[in-house]
Amino acid sequence: MAQMESKTEIVTSTEQFDVVKSYEPDGETIYNLYLGKVTVNFFTEEWDEFLEFADEVVKIPLGITGTIAETESYLAACEEIDGDIIYSIEMPGATLFFFEEDWKEIIDLFNGLK
Repeated sequence: MAQMESKTEIVTSTEQFDVVKSYEPDGETIYNLYLGKVTVNFFTEEWDEFLEFADEVVKIPLGITGTIAETESYLAACEEIDGDIIYSIEMPGATLFFFEEDWKEIIDLFNGLK
């Protein structure tokens, strides 16, 4: 029996980060968020919530500390640690941390989702 391959399309991309939509042979659509060496995979229903989260994240100016966006499953925060501005995204099973330069690129990536 021949094995069918997934079809993919790039949704949005920056220098370091990508979002790729994958159409699986079984009819499922998977969204893949590539953040450097980390890949986060979303089923469509998870992706819908993540889009709401991303839309909230891009509305907040850089440098605002504390919780900057939150949904049922996702939280973004910013804090200053030893003079560095550190951003984080909490999601089921992981917390990702970003320096300000990388966070600016995350914002560009999230803006590309609109």
